[in-house]
Amino acid sequence: MKKRFFPWRLFWKFFVSLAILLNGLCLLTMGVASYVFNFDFYTYKNLVFGTSFFFISMLGSLIFAYRFALPLRRVILKALRMANKQLFFQISGREIDEESLFEAEPGEYFELEQALDQIRKKMKKRREQLAHEREESQAIMTSIGDGVVNISPDLRLLYFNSGFAAHFLTKDQIRGSGENSLMLTQVLRDPPILDLFDLAVKEGHGGNIQRQMSTLVTGGLRYFSVTINPLRDPKTRVLYGALGIFHDITELKRAEQIRIEFVENASHELRTPLTTVKGYLETFKEDFHAGRTEQSTFFLNTISKNVDRLTELVSDLLTISTLENGVAPELENISLDQVTADVVERLSPMATDKNVMISYKIDGVSSLRADPSKLEQVLENLIANAIKYGKPGGRVEVNWKKVEEKFGQAPQICLTVKDNGQGIASEHLPRLFERFYRVDKARSREVGGTGLGLSIVKHILQNHGGSVSVHSEVGVGTEFSCCFPDRVN
Repeated sequence: MKKRFFPWRLFWKFFVSLAILLNGLCLLTMGVASYVFNFDFYTYKNLVFGTSFFFISMLGSLIFAYRFALPLRRVILKALRMANKQLFFQISGREIDEESLFEAEPGEYFELEQALDQIRKKMKKRREQLAHEREESQAIMTSIGDGVVNISPDLRLLYFNSGFAAHFLTKDQIRGSGENSLMLTQVLRDPPILDLFDLAVKEGHGGNIQRQMSTLVTGGLRYFSVTINPLRDPKTRVLYGALGIFHDITELKRAEQIRIEFVENASHELRTPLTTVKGYLETFKEDFHAGRTEQSTFFLNTISKNVDRLTELVSDLLTISTLENGVAPELENISLDQVTADVVERLSPMATDKNVMISYKIDGVSSLRADPSKLEQVLENLIANAIKYGKPGGRVEVNWKKVEEKFGQAPQICLTVKDNGQGIASEHLPRLFERFYRVDKARSREVGGTGLGLSIVKHILQNHGGSVSVHSEVGVGTEFSCCFPDRVN
């Protein structure tokens, strides 16, 4: 059983001091009195009086010291509870309810206890405020996608958020980072960034740099805009670390590259027919002035063909622009048999020229709620591509089927367009739906087309809430699959 807490050290100090003081004063008084009144100090009566006074003073000192130290017990416990909760429970043995300790009326040391109570209330309020701020900061740091890291002057990691850990820290490094033993040089291997951190903690200079860095996420190399700022004490202005923010700009770089490629490809696609038109017009103009008209029909047909190509290209660009702006499709109930038959009939002359047989099948579904013009565009692009790039005398199979709900996925109506042509190599498949991307540029321009058909198909499916995919095997053929959500009529 743990003894009740009592300030014995203070009690004994006060008791000894008071006992020495009283007895010393008694002896001094008796000595002075014997000198002044000229009596014998060493008598029996004086000895009895001195001995009695000693015991009485000791008892009085004990009582007075106890009465003095007892109220301080409460004050000391309050101070200990405010300073160190663990030490408070070790000393008091949990014999005192900490709430009642502060709620009870103050004792003899009223002003001191009242001041301690006010300090405790302010500290409690401040701790709650700090806890809320810490929780909010932690939530913000966790939710933002940027990587954030705080380092000490000796380049040790003091703090990092989940974004930084996901990109640069292994599981073993995360587990071993609790003791601040992880060095920045163990995590990052990029000299310019390490130099920038070193400059921040030593000279107090911040900076920004864009670097391609190796990461632990899928894809490996990623682009980062790294901003590093020194951390200073607000009063002394002494450097105590640096804060680094790693903003992932990989998608921005990729979008910028796509934009550059789009401008280059669009310029090239427009320049080719324009150059042809201008060349044939110049030749036609010279022949016309010279009176040579035997090739006029050929020149005009060529010019007309290239103007049609320009018109088709501009139309496709406007279509993609409209789709990318997120214009909602005008949904209607469409008969799949009717729309497929119309598109197949429209493309029959092209199929006849290449001796390609087109067949279609509709399984378990009769209608689809979609935008009629956009659905026709999807069918026409996919079937036309299958005819153009399929082998002469081949076949194109068009199938509609309903895919029931499974694994939490909503029901879908899927279109597949399959040919038995030469197929597409696997390295081209990830980029097949990019604007102006061509597997074989020379052959693609030879058979016609703007290079935007598959990109339009992808955007139409996205606007309808669906998806498009491709499967191809070289020498066997290619199959495109478009899945629309099965909306309730």
